[in-house]
Amino acid sequence: MAVRKLEKSEWEEYFNNFDKKYREGQIPAKEVQIEIVNDEIGDQVETWWQPLVGLAYDPKDDEFEVAAERHDHLIHKPAEIYVDEDVDGSIKTVEVVQEDGTKHIIKLRTPEALPEK
Repeated sequence: MAVRKLEKSEWEEYFNNFDKKYREGQIPAKEVQIEIVNDEIGDQVETWWQPLVGLAYDPKDDEFEVAAERHDHLIHKPAEIYVDEDVDGSIKTVEVVQEDGTKHIIKLRTPEALPEK
């Protein structure tokens, strides 16, 4: 599939649906990596691959949250959200853009299976 922009009115429901399917095991386990890109710092990896706990948008506080096993990343007042979905509908990448142009690139992948002994 292609990258698509989510309208702000979709954010809460879209990520609630993802989270529900993820918790119920309808979406396989994912690992997450978070990169931040802006003019001042350039492109920085904030957290390397680790197990994803969930993704959420809270309209009351106007915050997008990425919860990982050892890291919680909050994005205050997002202006735009783009998703890149796989053919099965699972998310490959979420890009959250703040008003100042800072981009938070959230990459998801299915962890590699350990070799059998």
